Amino acid sequence: MSSAYKSEIISLLNQSRVGFLATTGKDGPESSMAPYAVYHGDILLHLSGLARHTENINSHPKVGFMICTPETMADSSLALPRLSLQGDVTPVSAEQLQKARQAYLNAIPDAELLFKFPDFRLFKLSVSNIHWVGGFGSARKIAVNDWHSLLNSETNNHG
Repeated sequence: MSSAYKSEIISLLNQSRVGFLATTGKDGPESSMAPYAVYHGDILLHLSGLARHTENINSHPKVGFMICTPETMADSSLALPRLSLQGDVTPVSAEQLQKARQAYLNAIPDAELLFKFPDFRLFKLSVSNIHWVGGFGSARKIAVNDWHSLLNSETNNHG
C-alpha cells in the first residue's frame, strides 16, 4: 500500500467519528448511523440493546460499515474518499472491556453517560474485508494484514 493511501486512510479515520452500519434485518438490508472508534484494528461500536441494528447483529453478525469523508459544497459527492469494511460483530470480551472502553471514550468522549445505561454494550467489528476509494479512479482492496500494519504504525485518535 503506498504511503499516499496510508495517509489518506489515517486522515479519514482521524476526521470521522461516525460511520454507517449495514445489518441484515427481517425484511432485508438495513442501515443506521453509528459512532465508532478503532481499537487494535477492530471497529468499536457502543450499541443499545433496544436498537434494531443490535437485534439484527444478534441474528446475523456479518455486517458492513462505511466511513465517508464529510461532504462540503466544494466537493463532488461522487469523489468523496471512503472506506468500506465488512466483518463479524461480537461483544467485547470482559478481558478487553476496560481498555476498549477507554479507547472508545478517547474518540467519543460525550458517550461516557451512555456507558451507565444498562441497555448499552460495547461491540467490536472484526474487520475481514477492506475496500478503499480515494476518489475517482482510485480504488483498491486492502489486505487485512496491511490494515493492521497501517493502524499499528500510525498514531491516530481512534486507538
